[in-house]
Amino acid sequence: MLPKLHRLHQDQEIKSLTKTGQTFFLPQFIFKYQKNTEKISKFAFVVSTKVDKRATARNLLKRRMRAAVKDLLPNIAPGFSVLIIAKKQALELDFQALTKQFIFAFTKSKFYVNKS
Repeated sequence: MLPKLHRLHQDQEIKSLTKTGQTFFLPQFIFKYQKNTEKISKFAFVVSTKVDKRATARNLLKRRMRAAVKDLLPNIAPGFSVLIIAKKQALELDFQALTKQFIFAFTKSKFYVNKS
């Protein structure tokens, strides 16, 4: 589970992020991000019913996305708000492929620092 400190849950924060944030597209995901004034990075995840009608499939994908971000947290630069929106193709990814996609997107968005 992603620590509560790193979750974006204020409705106004998410709405401002969708309106003014920068966007990075992948075939499986859409990443919306922007700098925030805090000393930590915060994340929110969206998996709509367009991805899959079954709640179990959507929840599994959300759990995998949260776990991937939790594993990558030590390498993520502080001070960003990130909204990750899943597309239908995201259901086909296993955990390792999902993590690789996140690393690629975070690196291209310039808030992932490889510390290993």
